[in-house]
Amino acid sequence: MRCLGRLVLLFVLLVAVGAAWLYRDDLRRWVDATLHPAAAMARIGRPSPEGLNSATAKLDGLQRSAGDSVVLTANEMASLLARGTSFLPGVAFDSITVELGDRTTRIRTLLDSASIPSRIRALIPGGARRYEEVVLRGTLTPVRAGLAELELQHVTVRGIPLPSDVIARLATEVTGKPNSGRVEVVLPQTVGGFRIRPEGVAIYRQGRPR
Repeated sequence: MRCLGRLVLLFVLLVAVGAAWLYRDDLRRWVDATLHPAAAMARIGRPSPEGLNSATAKLDGLQRSAGDSVVLTANEMASLLARGTSFLPGVAFDSITVELGDRTTRIRTLLDSASIPSRIRALIPGGARRYEEVVLRGTLTPVRAGLAELELQHVTVRGIPLPSDVIARLATEVTGKPNSGRVEVVLPQTVGGFRIRPEGVAIYRQGRPR
């Protein structure tokens, strides 16, 4: 019986370690939000008409000024992404939040599963639901003026992390060409380059170094 108890304890420990590894990003975010709640909240942006107007005004002002860059808040960046990004053509997104990291971004959204193409819906684990919670995390880098690329490093659906091969297949279905998990992100043409930091996104004018 004592040996059985040790085996059970070992199994529980292995499950706990595995869960901690799978959900390490959420665990890190929870710890950070607990220790630094104000800073954690400032990194999370939500799209709004006010945020879009403010971001557009900053970008327009950058083109008219002699400055090299402007800094967008998380709300302003979220507004730009929500306006110009279409990860799945024809799919309706709702309740989008964008969290800034060190060159990374975390996008959480709800999407209407009825509008997802069947070939993509087949890759989602479990039975179909009307609205699915999807979290995308990856490195967002500039490609050229008005275009960026999100390299997906972590994708969860209903809180379940997807394996890397499934992420690559999803990206392939979205883009229509084989890739390892990269999705194009459309931005205003006035965005010549950018650099993401937790405290904000530095947007560089066209022709200026990134």
